[in-house]
Amino acid sequence: MQELDDKALLREYVERDSEEAFAALVTRHVNKVYSVALRLTGNPHSAEEITQAVFVILARKSRHLANGSSFPAGCIKPRG
Repeated sequence: MQELDDKALLREYVERDSEEAFAALVTRHVNKVYSVALRLTGNPHSAEEITQAVFVILARKSRHLANGSSFPAGCIKPRG
């Protein structure tokens, strides 16, 4: 697969059900997501669980995100 930006990969995943595109997104962002989760929790097991949850949420919200929101910011809903 040629080098696509995140939005194009997400669109490819949504429109063509491309597991390859989703895997490319995961590969591109998994370390960053894990690092943030680890920094916030201080617990490697929790960080792994959070990382997995982020990508499950991404898959579930992919149609909405492919139509305008940016990744990864579109996956994060601030709590206040």
